[in-house]
Amino acid sequence: MGLMDVLGQYSRQPYQPPPHVVEDFDQVSREVAPEDLEDGIVDAFNAEETPPFEEMVGQFYERSDDDTRAGLLDELLRSLPGGLAGGLAGGALGNMLQRFGQGGQPRLSPREVRDIPAHEVQVAAREAAKANPNILQRVGRYYARHPQMVQVLGQAALGIIMRNMARRRRF
Repeated sequence: MGLMDVLGQYSRQPYQPPPHVVEDFDQVSREVAPEDLEDGIVDAFNAEETPPFEEMVGQFYERSDDDTRAGLLDELLRSLPGGLAGGLAGGALGNMLQRFGQGGQPRLSPREVRDIPAHEVQVAAREAAKANPNILQRVGRYYARHPQMVQVLGQAALGIIMRNMARRRRF
Protein backbone atom coordinates (compact mmCIF):
# COMPACT_ATOMS: atom_id res chain seq x y z
CA MET A 1 0.00 0.00 0.00
CA GLY A 2 1.25 3.47 -0.82
CA LEU A 3 1.52 6.42 1.54
CA MET A 4 -1.75 7.99 0.38
CA ASP A 5 -3.61 4.70 0.83
CA VAL A 6 -2.23 4.17 4.32
CA LEU A 7 -3.04 7.70 5.50
CA GLY A 8 -6.43 7.54 3.79
CA GLN A 9 -7.49 4.82 6.24
CA TYR A 10 -6.99 7.22 9.12
CA SER A 11 -9.05 9.98 7.58
CA ARG A 12 -11.96 7.62 6.92
CA GLN A 13 -11.92 6.11 10.42
CA PRO A 14 -10.29 8.86 12.47
CA TYR A 15 -11.13 7.59 15.95
CA GLN A 16 -10.50 3.88 15.50
CA PRO A 17 -6.93 3.09 14.55
CA PRO A 18 -6.59 -0.27 12.82
CA PRO A 19 -4.74 -3.08 14.58
CA HIS A 20 -1.79 -2.55 12.21
CA VAL A 21 -1.23 1.08 13.26
CA VAL A 22 2.35 0.35 14.38
CA GLU A 23 3.28 -1.07 10.98
CA ASP A 24 1.48 1.79 9.22
CA PHE A 25 3.33 4.34 11.33
CA ASP A 26 6.63 2.66 10.56
CA GLN A 27 5.96 2.93 6.82
CA VAL A 28 4.65 6.50 6.94
CA SER A 29 7.47 7.75 9.16
CA ARG A 30 9.97 6.67 6.52
CA GLU A 31 8.11 8.43 3.70
CA VAL A 32 6.86 11.75 5.09
CA ALA A 33 8.87 14.90 5.70
CA PRO A 34 10.19 15.22 9.27
CA GLU A 35 8.07 18.37 9.67
CA ASP A 36 4.88 16.37 9.00
CA LEU A 37 5.89 13.81 11.58
CA GLU A 38 6.80 16.55 14.07
CA ASP A 39 3.37 18.13 13.68
CA GLY A 40 1.71 14.77 14.25
CA ILE A 41 3.74 14.14 17.40
CA VAL A 42 2.84 17.58 18.76
CA ASP A 43 -0.82 16.83 18.03
CA ALA A 44 -0.50 13.66 20.13
CA PHE A 45 1.10 15.68 22.96
CA ASN A 46 -1.90 18.02 22.95
CA ALA A 47 -4.65 15.41 22.47
CA GLU A 48 -7.16 14.74 25.22
CA GLU A 49 -6.99 11.02 24.39
CA THR A 50 -3.34 10.75 25.42
CA PRO A 51 -1.59 11.16 28.77
CA PRO A 52 -0.19 14.58 29.68
CA PHE A 53 2.93 15.75 27.83
CA GLU A 54 5.25 15.08 30.76
CA GLU A 55 4.06 11.47 31.07
CA MET A 56 4.65 10.89 27.37
CA VAL A 57 8.14 12.37 27.70
CA GLY A 58 8.73 10.04 30.65
CA GLN A 59 7.74 7.08 28.44
CA PHE A 60 10.11 8.27 25.72
CA TYR A 61 12.92 8.68 28.23
CA GLU A 62 12.37 5.38 29.99
CA ARG A 63 12.49 3.39 26.77
CA SER A 64 15.29 5.29 25.04
CA ASP A 65 18.97 4.46 24.89
CA ASP A 66 21.43 6.71 26.74
CA ASP A 67 22.31 8.79 23.66
CA THR A 68 18.65 9.56 22.96
CA ARG A 69 18.03 10.28 26.65
CA ALA A 70 20.88 12.80 26.70
CA GLY A 71 19.50 14.56 23.62
CA LEU A 72 16.00 14.71 25.09
CA LEU A 73 17.26 16.15 28.37
CA ASP A 74 19.29 18.74 26.48
CA GLU A 75 16.10 19.84 24.68
CA LEU A 76 14.20 20.09 27.95
CA LEU A 77 16.94 21.91 29.84
CA ARG A 78 17.41 24.49 27.08
CA SER A 79 13.74 25.37 27.51
CA LEU A 80 13.99 26.12 31.20
CA PRO A 81 14.78 29.62 32.47
CA GLY A 82 18.02 30.31 34.31
CA GLY A 83 16.66 29.38 37.74
CA LEU A 84 15.91 25.86 36.62
CA ALA A 85 17.40 24.21 39.69
CA GLY A 86 14.52 25.60 41.79
CA GLY A 87 11.94 23.44 40.06
CA LEU A 88 14.26 20.45 39.89
CA ALA A 89 15.96 20.64 43.29
CA GLY A 90 17.08 17.34 44.71
CA GLY A 91 17.21 14.06 42.94
CA ALA A 92 19.83 12.97 40.45
CA LEU A 93 18.89 15.54 37.80
CA GLY A 94 18.69 18.46 40.23
CA ASN A 95 21.99 17.54 41.84
CA MET A 96 23.68 17.26 38.46
CA LEU A 97 22.37 20.67 37.41
CA GLN A 98 23.55 22.27 40.63
CA ARG A 99 27.05 20.90 39.98
CA PHE A 100 27.04 22.68 36.62
CA GLY A 101 26.28 25.95 38.43
CA GLN A 102 24.88 29.04 36.80
CA GLY A 103 27.36 29.19 33.91
CA GLY A 104 25.30 28.46 30.80
CA GLN A 105 23.32 25.41 29.83
CA PRO A 106 24.97 22.04 30.32
CA ARG A 107 25.20 19.40 27.63
CA LEU A 108 24.67 16.06 29.25
CA SER A 109 26.59 13.02 28.12
CA PRO A 110 24.97 9.63 27.65
CA ARG A 111 26.93 8.33 30.64
CA GLU A 112 25.60 11.12 32.88
CA VAL A 113 21.93 10.39 32.19
CA ARG A 114 22.05 6.72 33.24
CA ASP A 115 21.21 7.51 36.86
CA ILE A 116 18.42 10.00 36.18
CA PRO A 117 15.02 8.35 36.75
CA ALA A 118 12.07 8.93 34.41
CA HIS A 119 9.96 10.63 37.10
CA GLU A 120 12.58 13.40 37.41
CA VAL A 121 12.49 13.85 33.65
CA GLN A 122 8.71 14.17 33.90
CA VAL A 123 9.14 16.99 36.41
CA ALA A 124 11.62 18.69 34.08
CA ALA A 125 9.18 18.29 31.16
CA ARG A 126 6.32 19.77 33.18
CA GLU A 127 8.47 22.73 34.27
CA ALA A 128 9.76 23.23 30.73
CA ALA A 129 6.20 23.25 29.34
CA LYS A 130 5.15 25.85 31.93
CA ALA A 131 8.14 28.06 31.15
CA ASN A 132 8.18 27.59 27.39
CA PRO A 133 5.17 26.19 25.51
CA ASN A 134 7.40 25.73 22.45
CA ILE A 135 8.99 22.76 24.19
CA LEU A 136 6.28 20.55 22.68
CA GLN A 137 7.52 21.48 19.20
CA ARG A 138 11.15 21.00 20.22
CA VAL A 139 10.52 17.54 21.64
CA GLY A 140 8.30 16.71 18.66
CA ARG A 141 11.10 17.76 16.31
CA TYR A 142 13.62 15.74 18.29
CA TYR A 143 11.55 12.57 18.14
CA ALA A 144 10.64 13.12 14.49
CA ARG A 145 14.36 12.43 13.96
CA HIS A 146 13.95 9.21 16.03
CA PRO A 147 10.62 7.85 14.74
CA GLN A 148 11.29 4.31 15.93
CA MET A 149 11.00 5.66 19.50
CA VAL A 150 7.60 7.24 18.86
CA GLN A 151 6.10 3.76 18.76
CA VAL A 152 6.56 3.46 22.54
CA LEU A 153 3.63 5.84 22.98
CA GLY A 154 1.19 3.12 22.00
CA GLN A 155 -1.60 2.64 19.51
CA ALA A 156 -3.81 5.52 20.63
CA ALA A 157 -1.04 8.11 20.21
CA LEU A 158 0.07 6.58 16.91
CA GLY A 159 -3.53 6.70 15.69
CA ILE A 160 -3.73 10.41 16.56
CA ILE A 161 -0.45 11.10 14.78
CA MET A 162 -1.63 9.24 11.68
CA ARG A 163 -5.10 10.83 11.78
CA ASN A 164 -3.69 14.34 11.94
CA MET A 165 -1.10 13.73 9.24
CA ALA A 166 -3.96 12.46 7.06
CA ARG A 167 -6.02 15.60 7.79
CA ARG A 168 -3.14 17.85 6.83
CA ARG A 169 -2.89 16.04 3.51
CA ARG A 170 -6.66 16.55 2.98
CA PHE A 171 -7.89 13.06 2.27
